[in-house]
Amino acid sequence: MEKRGLSVSDVVNNWVPQPAAPEFPDRPLANPERRQKRTGEQLADSPAKNYAKRERSVRTTSGAIDPTTWLRSQYTNDADQMICQICKQEMPFRKRDGSHYFEKKELLTRPYLPKEHESQYLALCPLCAAKYDEFVKTDDKAMQELRDAILQGKDCEVPIALGGEKTTIRFVERHFCDLKVILKKS
Repeated sequence: MEKRGLSVSDVVNNWVPQPAAPEFPDRPLANPERRQKRTGEQLADSPAKNYAKRERSVRTTSGAIDPTTWLRSQYTNDADQMICQICKQEMPFRKRDGSHYFEKKELLTRPYLPKEHESQYLALCPLCAAKYDEFVKTDDKAMQELRDAILQGKDCEVPIALGGEKTTIRFVERHFCDLKVILKKS
């Protein structure tokens, strides 16, 4: 009996136990009726939602090629799996249209990359995108170190720290080459 090209003995011999799912929090109510009454009172005293139009800064320029389309073509493999550049795993789900959901993140801020170009974006899964925003995009020193690592890099994988986690950003060769040119000219 075979499963995806592996024999049963291969599967059994290479089985790695999965960590147990974390326990979901349990928050029982001692007095549900009192909770319902209190929530109802709080709701009665709560203000209605209001909205106001506000002026905001909106990017009005774009590159010659749509970065989302470009990233999708660069980071989708021959098995039609789109890969996150940081965790190197397949994007977590597909949208209703069948395309992978991913987050397009600008590699560096405007002082480092002042011109528009599709190569200045990363294709990240939602979790890696959030970590990237938190630990790189809000830290000028981290952005400078990333810029320097790309410029000095010999291969297409660049070290990065996301909080206490040391990892890398992996690029396809075309993307890495384009980024080096853009960063040298910026």
